[in-house]
Amino acid sequence: MTRSKSFLPTALVPLIAFALALACMALLVAFSSRTPLQSLLSFFTKPFSSPWFFGNMLDMAGLLILAGTGSALALRAGAFNLGGEAQIYAPALAASVILVRLMPGVLDVAGVAGVTGVAGVAGVAIIALAASLALGALLGLIPGILRAKLGISELLSSFLLSAALVPVADYLVARPFRDTGGNLLATKAIDASLRLPSILPPSHLNVSFIVAVSVACIAWFFVSRTAPGYRLRMTGEARDFARYAGLPVNRATVLAMTASGSLHALAGYFAVTGTWYRCHEGFSEGMGWSALAVALVARKNPLVVIPAALAFSWLETASDAAVLSAAIPFEATPILQAIVFLVISAQYLPSRRRS
Repeated sequence: MTRSKSFLPTALVPLIAFALALACMALLVAFSSRTPLQSLLSFFTKPFSSPWFFGNMLDMAGLLILAGTGSALALRAGAFNLGGEAQIYAPALAASVILVRLMPGVLDVAGVAGVTGVAGVAGVAIIALAASLALGALLGLIPGILRAKLGISELLSSFLLSAALVPVADYLVARPFRDTGGNLLATKAIDASLRLPSILPPSHLNVSFIVAVSVACIAWFFVSRTAPGYRLRMTGEARDFARYAGLPVNRATVLAMTASGSLHALAGYFAVTGTWYRCHEGFSEGMGWSALAVALVARKNPLVVIPAALAFSWLETASDAAVLSAAIPFEATPILQAIVFLVISAQYLPSRRRS
């Protein structure tokens, strides 16, 4: 009986919060523009007005689904992964360097060995993907082990590790790995043969979106319908009880953080091979934090991460489109995003009080 009384308000809180956030955004857009009606129209309709905007919105959502699923898995185990920025950026840089620097040599070797060019390209892509996943897993594994073995909060260690690595990645992009033939602080563009197949040209939407949705569905099935997933949930919801019941809570934490790092890395790899085709300075651009916000909005449910990521991507695309079409100040975009997640995150307050 208690459950039925609390279900409806709990389910409505995110919808009400999002409606309030949209109202706040509408007011901000209206008061920031000299043409309020045009700005509001652009804000709500522009993401669906052309294949370019719609495809890019879905492409960004796919990346957020992957990283958000990683954050949700860590949260399910009772761990906060605050290292998403470096777990996206560093593997993306590693993938970019491997794809750019190994490609010519591998094709030469393939020609000498009589291997087809397709096989050589596939080999380079697999090497880059494996390196990215391994690096992301390592960046998640370290805070997980520190939590399990030394009792050091993964919240603090993952954040500090990320904060230390992001400037290093910026330096590597701007100095030794920079494409000196261009004006950007970025690596060289990867070869066209290494880029993911496009779905909705001329946008950046590619097959990674399908992979991202599939990964989120698989993660939901794992968490909700398997014995290891049950142990993971139990570790996050009642750690002391799980330990008393003989469950390997430390192992669950380490594995969840490792998986979280790998999924963040996969988002970075897809961003290089499907969206930007190179790694530029400040590559992650807050994507790790956005993914954590998406996971929190989704209440740690990998399946709900999909609509949450789509909502955030729509928000970002809509605000960017309004900026470009109606002379809204550029500062409006992060303000609009902050309003949404500040209001939606308030949904956790009632559940905390009830617990």
